[in-house]
Amino acid sequence: MRYKIFLTGLLLFLLACTSCNTYKKYTYLRDIPITGNNQEIEKNKPTYKIQPGDILYVRVITPDQSMGDIFNPFGSSQQSFRDVGYESMYYFGYTVSENGDIEIPVIDSVHVGGLTLEEAKRKIEGQARKYLKKPQIIVKMAQFKFTLLGEVQMPGIKNVYDNELNLIEAVSYGGGINYSGDRREVLILRSTKTGTKTFQVDLTDNTIVESDLYHVMPNDIIYVKPRQTTAYRQETSNFLFALSALSSAVTAALLVLRLGL
Repeated sequence: MRYKIFLTGLLLFLLACTSCNTYKKYTYLRDIPITGNNQEIEKNKPTYKIQPGDILYVRVITPDQSMGDIFNPFGSSQQSFRDVGYESMYYFGYTVSENGDIEIPVIDSVHVGGLTLEEAKRKIEGQARKYLKKPQIIVKMAQFKFTLLGEVQMPGIKNVYDNELNLIEAVSYGGGINYSGDRREVLILRSTKTGTKTFQVDLTDNTIVESDLYHVMPNDIIYVKPRQTTAYRQETSNFLFALSALSSAVTAALLVLRLGL
């Protein structure tokens, strides 16, 4: 009787431990503090610097409509950025050269590599004033895209009409992390002017929202690794399948031999 009680208690204990461990593995931003309206978690977003290969949306607004049409290949100034589309931006946007320059009609070459969008706007505006009266400049990233790979529902290249995106939102664009994905090991590959930097983040850790890595940058690659148990399960499944096939082959061979005898 005591033995049965002991086994039951042990089973319940192991079940509780497993449930607790499962909760820790699958909960985003675990135990994040509730700030309410009186406090807030400080934003630590890094400033993006324009890089070679980026495509910029640049609109020059001027009282002279004819001059405005020269600068704006997208048609009417009333046309929204969303209406233009990524395909059109590829052909009509301003691609940053390897030297960090963009070529704008009349204004000519403007060096924007290594600048923020606001700095690029001011520089283009300063150069435009040499040729235009009271120009107004709009500069945006024409292609805020990132790549989502690994254990998510919908991996692929994602295009976003926004200048701000965090990791939780990025994962949501892929339909969320699968049951087999490891939320504690998410790899980020981030392009820089001279190469690529790599980082690893834990999406179950609530302190990630205070990190600059919480904010997705254009052209980031986000890879959600599989859990080790998933890999073990897959390897075991492959082994069992091979063993089953071998067993069937051996059985068939023995049957043929027996019939032959």
